[in-house]
Amino acid sequence: MSNQGSQNLRILQRELKTVLQKDHGSEDQFGTLLSYIGPVDSAGMEGLLALAEKSSAAAGGRTLMKRIGNVLIECLQNVMRHGLIEENGFTQLYLTLESTPVGFQVQCGNMVDSEMRSILSDRLAEINGMEEEVLRKTYIETLCNGEMSSKGGAGLGLLSLAKKASGPIEYRFDTQEDDRELFTLIVTVRKD
Repeated sequence: MSNQGSQNLRILQRELKTVLQKDHGSEDQFGTLLSYIGPVDSAGMEGLLALAEKSSAAAGGRTLMKRIGNVLIECLQNVMRHGLIEENGFTQLYLTLESTPVGFQVQCGNMVDSEMRSILSDRLAEINGMEEEVLRKTYIETLCNGEMSSKGGAGLGLLSLAKKASGPIEYRFDTQEDDRELFTLIVTVRKD
């Protein structure tokens, strides 16, 4: 699906600016460790993951770094599979990794159409409503079925995010013009 790339970029820039201007309190150890805005592809994903690892290495152990990396991968793959594709063949996004008093928070935003809004909203509401045991069982069943969707995924991405998240996956949609929605996904990974 194609759309106006410069308008999408302006929307994402405005949202990233809002995120970066949040007050994180008086403690210097908390705040934004990484922020990115622009197109995403598989090569860019590797660079973002390497930066995120370096940014979070000092604040947590190897296990925590791995969980953060997995959350970033799932968020980026979600954008690549479900985001609006622009004329140049890329999907624009903004991404932040923040250190918070409870752990790390990954926030990712991209443009989707109203049909994808409905699909994502329904799926996230369903996943957020699952008890931990049901979530684990659904993840395993989906993994074993291995059926690929028309978008190239097996439906594991959001389930995987929910398993790694501390609490429900936060999300919101902000309606834009031309049947577009700014989809923001927020996942918190606790320091355990």
